[in-house]
Amino acid sequence: MYFFMKRNLLLKRILGFCLAALLICAVGMPVFAAKVQIVENTIDVAAARKNMIGPGYNWQNRYDTLELDGLYLTTNDDYGLRLPRSCTVILKGENYIKAAKYALSCAGTVTFKGNGKLFLEAGEIGMYLYSEDGTQKVRLVDGSYEIHAGDYGVFSVASDFSLVDGSMDITVDNPDGAAVSGRIVHLLGGEFRADNAVEASHILEVRGVDLDVTAGRAAFTAPKLDVSHIALTADGTAVETYEGQAAVQGVSTYKDVRPSVIFGENVNGIADYICLFVLVVAIAAAVVLPILKQKKKKQKLLERLAAENPEAAEILKK
Repeated sequence: MYFFMKRNLLLKRILGFCLAALLICAVGMPVFAAKVQIVENTIDVAAARKNMIGPGYNWQNRYDTLELDGLYLTTNDDYGLRLPRSCTVILKGENYIKAAKYALSCAGTVTFKGNGKLFLEAGEIGMYLYSEDGTQKVRLVDGSYEIHAGDYGVFSVASDFSLVDGSMDITVDNPDGAAVSGRIVHLLGGEFRADNAVEASHILEVRGVDLDVTAGRAAFTAPKLDVSHIALTADGTAVETYEGQAAVQGVSTYKDVRPSVIFGENVNGIADYICLFVLVVAIAAAVVLPILKQKKKKQKLLERLAAENPEAAEILKK
């Protein structure tokens, strides 16, 4: 009898433990799921007149600053995230934006910075710069960007587009589309990978950037094209210059040294500091030397008076 009672008690404890575990899982699962809140509508910061704060985004209207930290936006709307005419976007953590047509659109000058990642997925254009003002500039200063779009990874109507640093990886479904298409495009640093061409209607500068571009036509096209400071491999062969190849890889050879403002880009910027040092020394000499000379003259006068008239010398010293 004692044995059966003991066994029943043990079974009750095991059953109770199992029920408790199931209850913890049932309660814990919604809490875990709630950590990632999905935004299902367009975030229109372009129309903001006050601060906007939501899951994964924080717009400070006074400072024109948008912080993205863990944003997960997926919508059937045409636009995912709409940015105003002038702002700064700070990336933190991993951020995902998916929209029917345009994942992210910029109305004007925008600077992207931070050490986070931004993933854009769009039916037509990943990053749409629709301003018709040619003075507007969109700069990717640092951060990581991954774009998957139907027609264009980045499309700019008139704004200058620049990858200054960080990394960018673009995949485009339409072979007749482009990884980047704009009026003026600069790829100036960091890493750039794409499976389609980069085109500019005016100027395309590809300088000091690690490259991996494979397109169905010329990888780079522009009336004014500059591909420099890169050890190039085109179509599997090392080349000195870019000549319209479709598959291009490259490693930056650009030394992060500022060129001279005074003597031009072929002279190291340290020459400017040397000139500045010499100028400061010259100015100091022009000010200090006359003072020292005057003191020396006064000292000689005192010594002479001390020899000829000690009392007058003591008065001058005072």
